[in-house]
Amino acid sequence: MSVGRITHVLHDNSRNDLFSINDKRSIIVSIFYPTEVENTELNETSYLELFDPCQEKATTILEEMNFDIHFIRETKTKVHNNAKPNLHLNSYPIILYVPAFGVVRDMYIYHIQQLVDNGFIVVSIGSTYESMFSIFPEGLFVRQSEDISKINSTDFQFWRELLDTRVEDIYYVLNHLEEIQSQLTHEPIIFSSIGIVGHSLGGAAAIEVAARDSRIEAGVLLDPSFHLMEFEENIKLNTPFLIMRQEKCTYEELRNELSEGIITPYINGYQRLFTLFSKYNSFIKVREAHHMTFSDIPMLFNEEQISNKHKIISIYATCFLCEFMKAETLSYQRLLGNKKNVEIVEVDIEGKPIGEI
Repeated sequence: MSVGRITHVLHDNSRNDLFSINDKRSIIVSIFYPTEVENTELNETSYLELFDPCQEKATTILEEMNFDIHFIRETKTKVHNNAKPNLHLNSYPIILYVPAFGVVRDMYIYHIQQLVDNGFIVVSIGSTYESMFSIFPEGLFVRQSEDISKINSTDFQFWRELLDTRVEDIYYVLNHLEEIQSQLTHEPIIFSSIGIVGHSLGGAAAIEVAARDSRIEAGVLLDPSFHLMEFEENIKLNTPFLIMRQEKCTYEELRNELSEGIITPYINGYQRLFTLFSKYNSFIKVREAHHMTFSDIPMLFNEEQISNKHKIISIYATCFLCEFMKAETLSYQRLLGNKKNVEIVEVDIEGKPIGEI
């Protein structure tokens, strides 16, 4: 199966954009869905087509950031822009995909393709002025705001403004799923269940939405920003969640990675989250993974062994969502329980591997 992609802009006229004078908030989304390509020889497309209609401008920025442009040109996906949807059912589960700070909304193709292959429709939610660049369907190209590019890691007030913007963006998409559906087909289909995947800052936004809104039925957090998470005193999280972390999880492992102003709230945020779930949850780490392993970024730098790590992350995250959104009973729990994959390790409230001394 191939994957279709439609880009669409939602306009939230109730909010002014935090980083654009006199502009209302615009939210760019990419909608990924099943499609069929008649000519199988043309089933693969260039990764750069994700940056249509501004490939040249996007390439310039990626070159400035020392990405491996030759490798990116040669990298293939199964994604076809504006392909005809192949929707043979009247209901589909939908995943809202929320990227990390600065990461372009579609730089999770390694996982999005597998989600669509497993019967999900995926909506990746961009963050204009925060992403390294944003591409509107009509060709408007917006670079990251200079103020955002200079943000200090311990400027929690500024980070909270970014997080609040993300949360409101997710809510707007969540409240306008009929508009998303109308981009796919004029036939009556419904989104049978709603899940969410968030990475880093996107993970902090995702869990905040899930804590407030019962429409989110399951979620996956990819090495989320624990230090930015805020929860009410007596809250319990009633949504099943998988939390996937990088290799370094404990205070001792992180103290040379995070500044003094970050590490204490980061560890406290993780331990607080660990205690909040009233439904099934799973905390695991991925051996030899770093923070950006959960995005396409390492692949675009042609990092060695990244394809294997991406395969593992995709399998576990997708299996979790299938179990709790598609009633594939115990599929994730059996996968986790077979202990054959040494790259996946369950961790405790301190981030230490369970069962190790």
